[in-house]
Amino acid sequence: MLVIRLQTPNDPEPAWAVLNNKPADWQHGSWEKLMPLARGQDIVLLIPSRDVLLTQTSVNTRNQRQLQQAIPFALEDSIADELEQQHIVWQTRPASTQVDVAIIRRDRLREWVKALQAHQLRPQTVLPDLFALPWGEDTLTLWQQGAYIWVRTGELSGYASTPAALPLLLDSLTSGQTEPVRLRLYSDQTDVWAADQRFTIIPETQAEQLFPTSLQAALKLNLLNGLQDETRAQFRQHWLRWRLAAGLAAGSAVVAMGMYGVGSYRLQQQLEAVDAQNLQLFAELFPDVSDVDPRGLKSRLASELVRIKGNGSATATTTSPLPQLAAVAVAMQAAGDLSVEDIRAQTGMLTVNLQAKNQQALETLRDTLEKSLGDAVEMQSSRTADSVKATLTLGGQS
Repeated sequence: MLVIRLQTPNDPEPAWAVLNNKPADWQHGSWEKLMPLARGQDIVLLIPSRDVLLTQTSVNTRNQRQLQQAIPFALEDSIADELEQQHIVWQTRPASTQVDVAIIRRDRLREWVKALQAHQLRPQTVLPDLFALPWGEDTLTLWQQGAYIWVRTGELSGYASTPAALPLLLDSLTSGQTEPVRLRLYSDQTDVWAADQRFTIIPETQAEQLFPTSLQAALKLNLLNGLQDETRAQFRQHWLRWRLAAGLAAGSAVVAMGMYGVGSYRLQQQLEAVDAQNLQLFAELFPDVSDVDPRGLKSRLASELVRIKGNGSATATTTSPLPQLAAVAVAMQAAGDLSVEDIRAQTGMLTVNLQAKNQQALETLRDTLEKSLGDAVEMQSSRTADSVKATLTLGGQS
């Protein structure tokens, strides 16, 4: 498993240890260095013990539902904040009415979880960091680093203290003891502790190591236990509060969808009726055309109109060339000095081969024809020794 220890939710330099079946060294560094180690690992998040109250109470039942109801009220007097704002987890002791309890503000716990989620990590377990301290039967463990003090008094119990409160805490731990209490100690103030006759000091020599036995027992007091159940309970409470409004909204949506469906059906019926009328009209206009799809009626109508227009153009080009010949005769009289060699008429086009004494007469002829016909006249000419031969094309592509 990967154990991550944070001092604040936005801690830029986390501490971590990859814990298997043997002690692991604590590492310190950046998130970039930590992230590759998280792949495929169960993640245990250690948060400051000052955020968590570890305590015990006595409840004469082992029924989980009854415990869930009894423990908050048994501890109500020792909780300063509103009870409804607290997240409470517990672990019963075998053959005893004693129950070990951990309490944390619900919003604070979620803040710690979100701190890891911001780095795409999801913890399976959240514990107070004093559970990283080693422990043994009949032995206290105390770490003191500057203004930070952690005391582990048992498998699932301990305290986070300040230097000012430490004397009172130690008095409570040694009260009623006739023999010195065994104290596993890591401290940067060892001289102060050496003179205290209430304790038998066992120096801690492996302060930068995390032992599997330190966490294994504490996993039973996982602060995430029941958090999802609380979320579901809150959802149920909100649902009970808003279910009438949600029901009305759902009913309104069903009615709106029904009205929309009815309107759509009526519009579809009207559309089909219009399609039938259009098909009937098309059949009357074009009786030779069958099997027309209503969806392609517009394009089919356009193609039929183009076909009719094309047939009309073809008919127009088969008209008599006499008007063009008459225009040529009138123009030749105006130009003068022209003689016709031959005339050929084709569909939509008239070709006149003629001869003139000079190019100017041919140009005059073409200009006169273009003005009278209102269309371009193509002319090709070639000069001989004493005349100019030309071919005029009327009605062709110039």
